[in-house]
Order: sequence, then C-alpha cells, then structure tokens
Amino acid sequence: MAQRSRRDWIEEGFRILSSEGDAGLTVDALCERLERTKGSFYHHFAGRPGYVEDILAAWERQATDRIIALGRSAGPVKERLRAVNRQASELKNARLERAIRGWATREPQARRVQDRVDRKRLEFLVELCTERMKDPEAAELLARIFQLALVGAQHVDPPFEGEELYRALRFLDPLFDIAGNGGK
Repeated sequence: MAQRSRRDWIEEGFRILSSEGDAGLTVDALCERLERTKGSFYHHFAGRPGYVEDILAAWERQATDRIIALGRSAGPVKERLRAVNRQASELKNARLERAIRGWATREPQARRVQDRVDRKRLEFLVELCTERMKDPEAAELLARIFQLALVGAQHVDPPFEGEELYRALRFLDPLFDIAGNGGK
C-alpha cells in the first residue's frame, strides 16, 4: 500500500469538507477514507487542532495567496484583473468555500482564517480596482461588488463555477467605466 503524504491528508480533508461539511472532518473518517491508522495521522499532524490549522492554511494558500500573487505579476492592470477572475473561476472549489464559511460560524479557528482571507481578498481587490480607476472610494465599492459576486456565486446551488463564473465576473467590467475614470 502506497505511503500517504501530508498533502494526501489535506486533499482528503478538502473532499470531506466539500461533500460532508466540517461535521464529517474527523480523524476516524480521514483514516478510514485513506485506509490508514490513527498513528499514521498523528505521524503527520499534532492532533486534530494541528490538522485543522494545516488544512485551513493550505486552503488560504491555494484559494487566496496564489491568486493574489498572480494579480501582482507584471502587465497591465486590466489583464491582471482578467487573469485573477479566470484563476478564481477555474478553482472549482465553491463547495469547499461554502463549507469553510459554514464551519467558520461554529469554529473560532476557522472564523479567524475566514476573516483573514476575506480581508486579504478585499484589500487586494481594492488595490487592483484603485490602480485601474484612480478613485479610491469607487474602487472600494467595486471591489466589494466583485467580492459579493464571488461569495454569492458559491452559495447558489449548483454554484457558479468555471466559464459561467468567469463570464459573470467579466460582465461587471463596464462598472469600471461607469464608476471610475474610464479604466485603463
């Protein structure tokens, strides 16, 4: 039987969260699904609290930090915004995002990470929108609209994902012209 890595445990946790929510995220369920013993779990993680910390950190890196890094790459702001929209749309992790938001209502550790992720995402969107619009007040409002659209897309069933979400976010592009200085 192949050895399991920390990443395997994290990925399985993402699958459980996406399908069953945080109630299904138990050490027993993880061990059963990965066909491993609890000793194997504890070899990789400092108990469930350590696992929770690691899974939330992995989610934050994957669903936020990587996208922000992409948006801060070189190139015109209009193209970077499109690349960010594309990347966010292609993650296809709406069920995971929805599960983590639900978890954050019950678990302080998840709440802290969710709040930090929301803050980082909004600050980054404000940064891009301000760069494109040159009007900080309008940029913040438009950034909030983008964030609301993304969160809302995750909460409809079935969720907006992939090309459908990308087209919906691109539909908001004319707001740059309405609210700002005509965009760049």
